[in-house]
Amino acid sequence: MGTKGVAFTTRLSVNECANIFRDAGEDVRGAGSRLLEAGAKIAGNSGATGYYTPTFDSPFASIDGVPDFAIGLNILKFNAGAQGNGTHVHMYVDDQGDVRAVEIVSRHGMLDGGRSARLVGKFFERFTSADRSLTVSESNI
Repeated sequence: MGTKGVAFTTRLSVNECANIFRDAGEDVRGAGSRLLEAGAKIAGNSGATGYYTPTFDSPFASIDGVPDFAIGLNILKFNAGAQGNGTHVHMYVDDQGDVRAVEIVSRHGMLDGGRSARLVGKFFERFTSADRSLTVSESNI
């Protein structure tokens, strides 16, 4: 598994970050994705669609830290979407007082790196539009 992502700091609030992620998620999940979500729900895989809270069940989570806010979105793929197969995009936000440290990441298999990079890029574009002063600390998209 590989990971595509971007890490940055922003002056946006945690709530503003959540709303930007939600709005971007609605845009990237076009009509096709929504139809696939309906198919997944009919097939009994409704738990594999849409937004969710990522889990931090690693034995090292208490040492490595857990973000102040975390959200995930499964954007279903055309092939096998009814089984819940999709590209997961996560956002982690740590409130550091005057700024928020944000990571937008997507893990992928051998053939899905391009899709993960495109999706992370679309989410990140929303943040750059909302906060022209954000500072990127790491990126591989």
